[in-house]
Amino acid sequence: MSHEFLLISSILLLASFTQGFSGFGFQLVALSLLSFLIDLKVAIPLCALFGLIINIYLTISLRKHIKIFELKKIILGSIIGIPPGVFFLSEAEPYLIKLLLGIVLIIFVSLSLTDFIRAKDINVNWGYLFGFFSGILGGAFNTNGPPVLIYFYIQNWDKYKLKASITGFFLFSSVLIVLSHYASGLTNGEVLSGFITYLPFIIAGQIAGKILFGRTSSTVYKKFILGFLFIIGAIMILG
Repeated sequence: MSHEFLLISSILLLASFTQGFSGFGFQLVALSLLSFLIDLKVAIPLCALFGLIINIYLTISLRKHIKIFELKKIILGSIIGIPPGVFFLSEAEPYLIKLLLGIVLIIFVSLSLTDFIRAKDINVNWGYLFGFFSGILGGAFNTNGPPVLIYFYIQNWDKYKLKASITGFFLFSSVLIVLSHYASGLTNGEVLSGFITYLPFIIAGQIAGKILFGRTSSTVYKKFILGFLFIIGAIMILG
């Protein structure tokens, strides 16, 4: 058993555990660490496949908490936002936009921790706007998560509906990403071989994350979301 195999397995186990617990975070954890070990042209489609499997599993396990009516607005907004996001990438300065987004995320987390921003039942039509900004960021920087996480966070939902809604949205994203990788030829034999090799670690991470989620209160779960948004913001500012 090689040193590289153990490192990759550990990274995927940690990333899968993170998403099994929270409903998100697999790509950020996995890709940020795997990029030091394997070619990104292999790591990206490999993680996309694992992300799809994880989201399918979580969607099935949380299906009774998913409300399609509430998700379709943010999904539609995201679809509309992707083309201008792609155009924006070709015209704007990426570093300045990432810096601005990072600052916004840090401010949002700080205000939330001081109870200046509190969870409440906002109109689901706001999903169009948050979805639109999610699509812009996805099209421009492949980072569609922050607006979605903020939108779901400020809804006055319990942890099950919150996680189910996050998972439902990212399942939609995962399908589009995997299909685009397949169409472009990125999902090749090396990727599929890695998928089969490391799948048991993904399953183990999911099971462990789900167990911890069941033992965690809604308050702690929401604080985890804020912590993750803070990390994303810091990465965008420093990157």
